[in-house]
Amino acid sequence: MRVRQIKWGPVLFCGWLVILGTAAVILPRTVSNAVAYPVILLMAVWFLLSVVALFFYFYRAWKRIGGVSNKVGYIAWLSIESAFALAAVAGVVWFFLTPS
Repeated sequence: MRVRQIKWGPVLFCGWLVILGTAAVILPRTVSNAVAYPVILLMAVWFLLSVVALFFYFYRAWKRIGGVSNKVGYIAWLSIESAFALAAVAGVVWFFLTPS
């Protein structure tokens, strides 16, 4: 199987399900930092992979503008989609980096 044949959207989604499910089971118990830190590190790496995947998704989408028939609608939808994705990523980063 080649890398180009893999659909990265479902892979990232299932990865988030596995990571968050594992964190929900492992982290609420009284565990040592030896268990918590690898889970948190895995979540951070997976978050970065998700951001990279979003970047490539939007990069390819913006390059397709020349081939669509309804350019105005496509650009409007892609602008809204890009803004919400950027706001979601910024919101997650802000949530975890600001003290409560």
